[in-house]
Amino acid sequence: MPFRAFDIASRVLGACERIVFLIVGALLFFASLALAYRCGEPLIALFGQPSSGVVAAASYFLNLVLLILMITGIAYTVKLSLRGRVLDPAPFLIVGLIAIIRRILLLTVQQAQSGRIGAPAAYLESANVAILTFVVLVFVFSIFLLRRRHES
Repeated sequence: MPFRAFDIASRVLGACERIVFLIVGALLFFASLALAYRCGEPLIALFGQPSSGVVAAASYFLNLVLLILMITGIAYTVKLSLRGRVLDPAPFLIVGLIAIIRRILLLTVQQAQSGRIGAPAAYLESANVAILTFVVLVFVFSIFLLRRRHES
């Protein structure tokens, strides 16, 4: 009898888990749609922007697009969880890679816009970019190793 209760409890918890994943997946989908809708305005602004504001408009647009890619990557892992598959670390690494590249781009654009090249704060930002670049290389190498392992 105790085994039957354990089995029922396990099924109930599994169903609750699937419901939560379904809700989170739907929220991520709607967030991606909302961000994609918001991309229209900066994209149109790129065409009509004076040359002095193009970098800021382009970085804002790129920031939104990379955020959409991150959310889509997370939604993909949620979809895999709903299908009951074992989670693959590659999608998490790809989301992390996109996040790091997004941060590098933002730091670079901020440094270029502020005109602080050569200032002490600029060296700190350059060190941050160097560290993030190293992390990108580690992530890419990890993805390479994972794909190589799956091929074998």
